[in-house]
Amino acid sequence: VKAVLLVLSGLLLVMVPGVAGCGGGAGAGNEIVVGVLMDFTGSASFAVKPTIEAMKDYFKKNPIPDVDVRFITYDTKLEYSRTVPGYVWLQSRGAVMMNILNPADRTILASDLAADEMPVMGSQETSSMPGHDWIFNYYAPSEAEVETLLQWIMGTWDYDSKGVPKIGHIGWELESTDMHQNGIDNMMEAYPGKFEFVGLERAPLGTSAWAVEIGRLEDSDFILFSIVGTMMASFINEARARGYTGAFIGGINAFPGYWDNARSATEASELYDCYYCGYWPWWGEDVPFINDLTAATQEYHPGDASRLRSSGPITGWGMGMFTADVVSRAVEAVRVENVDGAALRQALLETDMTVEGFGNDWRFAEGEHFLCRNMRVFEWDIDAEQWKPITSEWITPLSVQ
Repeated sequence: VKAVLLVLSGLLLVMVPGVAGCGGGAGAGNEIVVGVLMDFTGSASFAVKPTIEAMKDYFKKNPIPDVDVRFITYDTKLEYSRTVPGYVWLQSRGAVMMNILNPADRTILASDLAADEMPVMGSQETSSMPGHDWIFNYYAPSEAEVETLLQWIMGTWDYDSKGVPKIGHIGWELESTDMHQNGIDNMMEAYPGKFEFVGLERAPLGTSAWAVEIGRLEDSDFILFSIVGTMMASFINEARARGYTGAFIGGINAFPGYWDNARSATEASELYDCYYCGYWPWWGEDVPFINDLTAATQEYHPGDASRLRSSGPITGWGMGMFTADVVSRAVEAVRVENVDGAALRQALLETDMTVEGFGNDWRFAEGEHFLCRNMRVFEWDIDAEQWKPITSEWITPLSVQ
């Protein structure tokens, strides 16, 4: 079936409405084609679009002399029936490497990647598919984020006067919730008696009323989020309206990428005690990474202030920098006309970058295909209306120590 799709895709899929991509044929001469398989119009698009746009922005100043890196995109619309056709279509257009943020899409395609010699860059490794030979991720698994947050709580909590901190978890019926729960379970096993787990509440996709879940989690000192977007925003709003006064915590997906949803749904004064952990320097920090990204954002997206408070462009800019480094080294090794999936995979394996503002050098450890592992904790500053780092030291999560 896949072979038939590959033959027909160039003839048929280019005429199907909803395919988002560039015109033209496969790469030739000094051109290298990178396929981007993402949700550009579905429920994840709010954070995905500025991420991918920032990745493309990185290449607008031609970071690799005499080499044209061209991105072609396919919109999955967060419909998994579109994952395989999208992958095949991108192959037919000459992609020799792909960027696939959604771990579910990567899982669907995992068995094909080695046979096709197709290296894939993702955003975050998953515990269900660690160290896949052809998948290379930017960030450690979600478990690591939860471990970081609980390590921070354990280091700052006043056990003498407050007793043991109570942790609740609001999630949905997706694998990401299981991964977040693994982080809680890891910490409770490693540090018995340091936490009390109130419970995990799962809700169907699209839930907007939370009376039952809030009632069951209201005794929590901290509620962990593995839901995102409008579901996250409506839960915060309703929890505060129902009198919950504890803290909200999340990783890189729940809060920084979708925080404008929460701000539009909830009174500003109610967004107190909101925390997340992240791998990066943040907007306003004086490091070249942020300064260059800020200048590019203001040049290419003038007037869009929301980008300057979202994590999407930060992730995208980093992935652009990482992609440029990989392609540059592959070109140096085999010459541009010979760059293929195998050459790019070898360059990925040999990645070794130092980027000021991050907590560790970017390289892939043995058996671990992710670059960033150390994190800081950020708090939402109600008065300044921005996230600010509140830990001066980087935290290495339990599972990657």
